[in-house]
Amino acid sequence: MEGIRREAEKRYGVEGGREGAPDADTKHNKTWIRNIGLSVNRGSSQSPSAASRVVWGEATEKAKPFVLRILSLLVFCFLFSVTGYTQRLSAKLDRDKIVLGEQVTLELKLDGLDGNSTFITSWFNLPDTINHIQVIKRDTVDTIEVNGLTSYLQHITVTSFDSGRWAIPLQKLIIQNKANGKQTGIRADSVFLQVLPVDVSGLKDYHDIKDIIDVPVKTDYTLIIAGIVSGIVVMVLIILLAKRKKKPAKPARVPTSKLNPLNEALQNIDALKKEGLPAKGQTKLFYTRLDDIWRAYFNMRANIQSMQSTSDELMIKLGVYLQDRDMKTTFYQLLRLSDAVKFAKYQPTEQQNEEALKQAAACLRHIEKQIQIANGHII
Repeated sequence: MEGIRREAEKRYGVEGGREGAPDADTKHNKTWIRNIGLSVNRGSSQSPSAASRVVWGEATEKAKPFVLRILSLLVFCFLFSVTGYTQRLSAKLDRDKIVLGEQVTLELKLDGLDGNSTFITSWFNLPDTINHIQVIKRDTVDTIEVNGLTSYLQHITVTSFDSGRWAIPLQKLIIQNKANGKQTGIRADSVFLQVLPVDVSGLKDYHDIKDIIDVPVKTDYTLIIAGIVSGIVVMVLIILLAKRKKKPAKPARVPTSKLNPLNEALQNIDALKKEGLPAKGQTKLFYTRLDDIWRAYFNMRANIQSMQSTSDELMIKLGVYLQDRDMKTTFYQLLRLSDAVKFAKYQPTEQQNEEALKQAAACLRHIEKQIQIANGHII
């Protein structure tokens, strides 16, 4: 029993002036050990093993509060891990080393978002240029739903033209609870991109940037003289134009003839046909003369200012005489053909030239008939 007592004193530090057992002072430990020794010395029926159990039971009672605190802490940590956020946020590059100007893909991914209780209010906002990194292309954010949990994925293509090791900082991703409106920010770790300089030592045609070379400034008297002469010429032209009297515009020359307008127009069409201008390579002159013939007829017969009118204006003015749809379409196409040859350098065929003469004569006869009907002369 003396050995047990010495062991207890050694364990709880009674001897040597050490501090006592847990949760009790040294005096209490001495009394407790002394009681154990008395109970043994009095001839107790307990065996040495029974005395050891007594010591073990007393030590267990002393350690119970400490064990309970440890268990409580473990339970709290377990409950916090169960009720906390289960979202996993990641940001990574498909490779972390590139040469100048090479492109790399940044992957932003959020896993495990419960769409029934939470939603994203703010996705990553990566500027177009940040910390020597330039954004080339942004893909749309893809979503994948598995077992009620939603994953978000976005790929961003970036590059850099500055050598070095650059960090790509990412702003917070904001998640809001639908029930209480509480917002939580989740931040991904920054990713780093190593940009390596291009080795140009093996390039034969490579020339490095040279420093600025000072060039002596010389006065170019040629430009000065040219400017003075140009100014004098411009002033002379302005003076001459100011002194020149503006001549009145001559009225359009209307050919006069003893024939009636229709017969004169048909006679001119026959004369134009006999000249054979298209065969001589003068197609533009041919359609210019044909256009003048029918405009002169309209001017004399229908009192229409046709010489100054455009083709569209002429069609509007002749609308009262071109009630027949087929005849109206024919004459309108004839006007368009004439404009295309005169202004767009269109080269019609020989058949188109012959048809133009026939259509012009037919349209003039039709309009003459409509004018006579309008004037009360029914033919």
